[in-house]
Amino acid sequence: MARTLTFAAARGLARSRLNCACSLTRIRSLTSATNNNINQHYDVIIAGGGAVGSVLARLLLNDNDKSSLSHRRRRPLKVALLEQRSAPPSLENIANYSSSKNNKQTPNARAYALSPTSLSYLGPSVLQRLQQTNRLGIYDSMQIWEHDGPAQLHFAGEDLNEAVKSGRLVDLHGLIERNNDTAQHQQQQQESNRRPWLGSVVEDAPLVSAVWDELRNDERIDLIDNVQITSISAPSLNTMGNVEPPPPVEMSCTRSITNEGGSKQDEECTLSADLLVAADGANSFVRRTLESSFPMITHSYDRKAVTCTVELDFRKGDMAKTAFQRFLPHGPIALLPVWNSLDNDDAPIYANVVWSTTPSEANHLLSLSGTEFITTLNHHLCQGPNVNPPLLSNNNNRGMPHIPIIGTIAKEMDSLLRTANTALTMGTWTESPSRNFFRMPPASARVVGPIMGFDLKLSHVQQGYTAPRVALVGDAAHTVHPMAGQGLNLGMGDVYSLSELIKEAVDSGMDVAGTGLFLDRYNQERMVKGLGTVGGVHGLHELFRCSGSTSSSSGIMNANALNSGGNASGVESIVGLGRSLGMNVVNGLGPLRRAFAEAAAGAAFSR
Repeated sequence: MARTLTFAAARGLARSRLNCACSLTRIRSLTSATNNNINQHYDVIIAGGGAVGSVLARLLLNDNDKSSLSHRRRRPLKVALLEQRSAPPSLENIANYSSSKNNKQTPNARAYALSPTSLSYLGPSVLQRLQQTNRLGIYDSMQIWEHDGPAQLHFAGEDLNEAVKSGRLVDLHGLIERNNDTAQHQQQQQESNRRPWLGSVVEDAPLVSAVWDELRNDERIDLIDNVQITSISAPSLNTMGNVEPPPPVEMSCTRSITNEGGSKQDEECTLSADLLVAADGANSFVRRTLESSFPMITHSYDRKAVTCTVELDFRKGDMAKTAFQRFLPHGPIALLPVWNSLDNDDAPIYANVVWSTTPSEANHLLSLSGTEFITTLNHHLCQGPNVNPPLLSNNNNRGMPHIPIIGTIAKEMDSLLRTANTALTMGTWTESPSRNFFRMPPASARVVGPIMGFDLKLSHVQQGYTAPRVALVGDAAHTVHPMAGQGLNLGMGDVYSLSELIKEAVDSGMDVAGTGLFLDRYNQERMVKGLGTVGGVHGLHELFRCSGSTSSSSGIMNANALNSGGNASGVESIVGLGRSLGMNVVNGLGPLRRAFAEAAAGAAFSR
């Protein structure tokens, strides 16, 4: 079992057991150098025990490599996972609490949309337990449309069939079924409805608990909760490239513990590692402490996200494993499937809402009552595609020469382009049953839980993800707009890449981070991916914000503006029409649409 460490001043304390909120875990005492300081060295210390940090720990301890020979000779890695908060409860405790008769637990709005590749990094046992406890909001269809045009994007599980069959994308059905008994596996193999998943929405708490449960059963890792890093001493840049490897990273930490009598006290310790990984979020203490090594590029979107969980009006449809996203002038609204009770058919159906808009509109939404919020949400989301606004409205005609024939030709070209775009939309309706209609998203009935808001910004490390014996992963290295759902998926790519290179270093008999060879490779791989993703999402945001609107005094678009597409300038109308045509081209060209779907799913490129 994993060791949840209690720092002790005495040398050679005997092993004991601690009954904590999460589970019984074995505690190993640390050897102290002095009466007040405890020294412990690790191959890898991961700062941050959330989703990114815990998955990195799981991947480092995973010996199911493609090459069975490598892990047989690999020396065991000594890993520590540091978490500032208390250790999470077990997944069973969460599931039992939510299924108790006196509890009506609803899905939490703090959740992630994970791609198939990111889900595979959790491992088959974690995935299976999340599915068995009904904590996966699986979707195999996605519908995207705009408020000021007819264009639609429909992605379906079938778009990933080729990638799954060729082995470029993991088969999640097969991954989970490997842990099932043979009879059940054969029965599931014969089911006709086995469309690949486009992804799944997973709450933060069950996700972290499920991964920690697996880590608790591994003796190679020390799980240290309620710990605060107070100082970090890392090698300087000029120590790399010398004959001697750079010295280890050293950290001073304080851990808050509760004695048997219930009183709390702080214990001091000193930890060192061959590699320190910062997985402690966007406000990373590790990155800020080593600020000179990790300068950041930041950009405010002047946007704010509003998120909450809603109960759907079951009389007006359900989610049908579909993720919906509608683009409004100031940002998109997403309605995402989450876990729902399987006990009976009359149980409520829930979904998560993520609404990105201007700070003034977001603050207005946050000030609404639950009933008012639902009315506003349904009004803005439950609307079908529209027609493109005229390129040459009366306002846009100002400044043009008053030559009748030129005006007539311009208007005819305007009408032709908008008609062609509508025709392109209709032309995709006959491709397949899953793409031959627009599906109106279900109406929401009420808000369950709090309505939360947070500011949106772009950030990315300027020079690189690594410094001597230090690496950044996840939000510590980059943050992106949530419109494409790539935030945690990008972080999952970081931890997979880093874990593979760490294990490669160990298999080569080398110090985990004693040379720049492996960290440089990690930096090169993830800088290209990170900048590409951040830049791509930023480009999409700028493209979709080119849209005219009429705002009411409350800050939310009024009905007339919503239904007419708003009052767009000439440039905005042209950009909007081009964007609409582009969406229709992607949706209508199967190979192009499948390429977009595979990229979002994390499939490997075909060669």
